[in-house]
Amino acid sequence: MYRVQFNDFRCFGLGEPVEIRPITLLVGENSAGKTSFLAGLRFMLESLSRQSRNPFNRDPYFLGGFDQIAHYKGGRGGRAKSFCMSIYVPAGSNGRGRPSNTINEVVHRFSFAKGSPQPELHTYQFHADETEVELTLAGNSAEIAIIRDGDRKTMVNVPSDRMPPAALIRENVSYIPILMHELSYPFERRPPREPAGRGQSKLSASQIAPEILQTLSTAFRTSSRLLSQDVFASAPVRTQPLRTYTPSELLASSEGSHVPLELSRTKARSPERWEAVRKGLISFGQNSGLFSDIDIRQLGKSDIDPFQIMVKINGPAMNLADVGYGISQVLPIIYQVQHSSRYGTYLLQQPEVHLHPRAQAELGTLLASMVAGKGSQPTFVVETHSDYLVDRVKMEVASGKISEKDVTILFFERGQHGSTVINLFLNKQGDIEDVPPEYRSFFIEEQARLLGI
Repeated sequence: MYRVQFNDFRCFGLGEPVEIRPITLLVGENSAGKTSFLAGLRFMLESLSRQSRNPFNRDPYFLGGFDQIAHYKGGRGGRAKSFCMSIYVPAGSNGRGRPSNTINEVVHRFSFAKGSPQPELHTYQFHADETEVELTLAGNSAEIAIIRDGDRKTMVNVPSDRMPPAALIRENVSYIPILMHELSYPFERRPPREPAGRGQSKLSASQIAPEILQTLSTAFRTSSRLLSQDVFASAPVRTQPLRTYTPSELLASSEGSHVPLELSRTKARSPERWEAVRKGLISFGQNSGLFSDIDIRQLGKSDIDPFQIMVKINGPAMNLADVGYGISQVLPIIYQVQHSSRYGTYLLQQPEVHLHPRAQAELGTLLASMVAGKGSQPTFVVETHSDYLVDRVKMEVASGKISEKDVTILFFERGQHGSTVINLFLNKQGDIEDVPPEYRSFFIEEQARLLGI
């Protein structure tokens, strides 16, 4: 569990921190910021993975340039000159965000300004144990300040042979761990450009307590275990079914085009694993009423030969292209959730697309079963318009299958000056506590539209 916050990012003005739990359901009207929220969340979870990434325009999220990302305040406020995103992590978290016996939080905060034309990192702040490290990037220079107790500031610099160029840091936040690693080494104090004034310390490098630097370095590494994880992000519409598939390189895609190839290769190379995969798919198919069996039909003797996906509903098996469209749309979601253990977080957009109510509800049971399992616990952040899915998750809480502490609903509401996000929590009976009137009216209006009232 951790919290996230967005300020002047897309449709979010002055946002409040909201909590992410193992099952986090995003509900609200269209254009209320749910996709932007998912894109910002992925950025922060991947920010410290030490891999070169384009955080704002990578499948399936394409947010545009700075002028499309920075919040438009309207009137004289105009476009925000910068935007900020923050993630609050329990200091004793393990790799899935489960807090230990410590209750302190550490904070990673990223502030972006306009580049050319993409956003570029302007300031990175890391706060832990009453101490803050602030990295400021301006032009070709990178300055680090250590702020203790809110009013003492010691400016330090990393030796040039251990400092990446400022231009690279601005464009790629994955260089930040390199800088933070240097905190465990003695720094040389930056020669002041002017006499130290209020709030700036005259302390030399030797007077920066080593235990403070060590605390910061340890807290950074611990919290980064949560952020440095693989994230699977699905598109709102998955790939169209094909009558015949031709094996090719396996590259994970948000549309799920890689899933048929993975299924075929698994059957050919690991019959034992294939039976486990097939069993999980059939279980969901039967419980949801979508299908009773699924198999791979090889059109040759080699695993590089073409193949077909065959699905049985009532009568004989049929090609995936000849059955209901909802099966091909949900198949990548089921497979990723059940069998891709490499991912720590799943960001799912409208997994219920093209499914009937019973199948939509079964998705809620699938998520609950994955969270209720022993061992490492994944996190599912699901943008949905299905009250059947939401209600089933609530029922799983009421039945005791999962804890109410494993679930939160994020309600997105559009306003005149931007969108707001509200955390809604469940009690042990699966009921939402302190339900705002806006949330009730949202679902009543959706139901009325569905019934044509």
